[in-house]
Amino acid sequence: MKERIVKEVEEYLQMFPEETKKLERLNNFLRTTPEDKIGDWNYFEGHLVSSAFVYAKKEQKFLVLYHKDFQTYVYPGGHMDKEDATPLETAKREVKEETGITKVQEYSFGEDKEVPIDINIHTIAYNERLNLPSHLHFDFRYFFVIEKIEEVTLDHESRDYQWIEVGELFNRHFNIDKEKLEKLISEVNEV
Repeated sequence: MKERIVKEVEEYLQMFPEETKKLERLNNFLRTTPEDKIGDWNYFEGHLVSSAFVYAKKEQKFLVLYHKDFQTYVYPGGHMDKEDATPLETAKREVKEETGITKVQEYSFGEDKEVPIDINIHTIAYNERLNLPSHLHFDFRYFFVIEKIEEVTLDHESRDYQWIEVGELFNRHFNIDKEKLEKLISEVNEV
């Protein structure tokens, strides 16, 4: 899996070479971390996670979930399981587990849907409930589309959800490049 992820990062940086410096930490992590540790959520040097911005085309809104431990709204996503062959599979599984939504259409910037629309590196604060130290998440983010807002079935990690406008998504500081997301929304809405 590690070899495939390195390839995805390389393809991503071919599309977005301006992010090379931003992703130096990820590339170093991939070079120095054993394959069995890159997705291990108990490896506190950091680990890979996958997530998705779920967009309801008809209403032009995004899904966010209120995470009990983080005590804020987040987009669906989570840790890679050993059974997940790719970060995209992780994102799909996490969306299904956290929301009950199963039929999504993936959109990407290139032909290879495995290459995420964004890669973000962020620090996860100490988790008091689970006594987990602060650590890094290397977040492979995807763009999933559903035709219209669906009923959401929350899992044990969330206690609420909202469908929000794109402007509010940017206001919530999810560190997504506005131009990237607006380009994808425009392409989706034209179809």
